[in-house]
Amino acid sequence: MDHRGKAEALFASGSSCAQAVFAAFAPDFGIDEGSAHRIAAGLGGGFGRKQYLCGAVSGAALVLGLAFGNSEGADGAAKEATYARVHAFISEIEAERGASDCRTLLEGNDTATPAGREAVKQAGLSAKVCRPLVAHVAEKLDSILGARL
Repeated sequence: MDHRGKAEALFASGSSCAQAVFAAFAPDFGIDEGSAHRIAAGLGGGFGRKQYLCGAVSGAALVLGLAFGNSEGADGAAKEATYARVHAFISEIEAERGASDCRTLLEGNDTATPAGREAVKQAGLSAKVCRPLVAHVAEKLDSILGARL
């Protein structure tokens, strides 16, 4: 199964957007799926349902860090290059989708509340917004990572 298919399957089975994206790519970097789920667990819902950065995008930032990040603090060049890649990735999502934060993407619904989660469910936003974004982010990562994987 390709990364997009894996991410979509993970999301459909209950993984958060962040977990689905990160766990789809993590084995390529020697991280098992269970560990990937735990690493990304706090990123769901835009960081613990605070609805900041979309989980799919934050999961992508973890993948980009694994692919390009610095492995020691002294490697400032790799760190800055990774910041630039993540910045560009988020900017592209914002240009394509109009936003990168969960609250805006989910039409202003507050998913920290039961009423907000119910509104998202009733509007079918998980299927209309989240699932396609998980797939899109996985495809973008594949394009960026190319032969690295």
